[in-house]
Amino acid sequence: MSMDSDPDRIIILPLARGQRTSCSCPSKEGEDMRKPLALIFEDEPMIVVDIEASLKKAGFAVASEPSCVRARQMLALVEPDVVILDVLLRDCVSSSVAEELVARNIPFVIYSATDIEGRGEAFKAGTFVEKPADDSVLVALASSMARASAAGEHASIWIKSRQVGRM
Repeated sequence: MSMDSDPDRIIILPLARGQRTSCSCPSKEGEDMRKPLALIFEDEPMIVVDIEASLKKAGFAVASEPSCVRARQMLALVEPDVVILDVLLRDCVSSSVAEELVARNIPFVIYSATDIEGRGEAFKAGTFVEKPADDSVLVALASSMARASAAGEHASIWIKSRQVGRM
């Protein structure tokens, strides 16, 4: 299947500053339904495939990028409802991306095997889940954060990896 005919393909368009982003997709009844937008900033393709499939199944529109440079470019174009962020991306430690998410009040989950201690204060604003974890943990957190964000609440919380545990 070519990318042009992929029905789940997301096209990113610039929006006015502060405008929330969601995907408008036809439902079975022919009505429009709004999907929250989740961005995945992760450089391991198999992890992206798994998380993306789980988030789509939970009703999210999903896009991903493997590098800090591309993540910042995407964030310049959209305001996601939630971000799944790896600490170490292809080209950098993602603290600059985390700082931007904090500055814009975008909730995020830090999904990483790398300890965040000493890597920057911005990471402490996100919810930490240690790799590997069951995708259902990420989906539950992303769903909760997206709902809270849509309601105007700040949804990022601090969860130590031993509380979430390895699944």
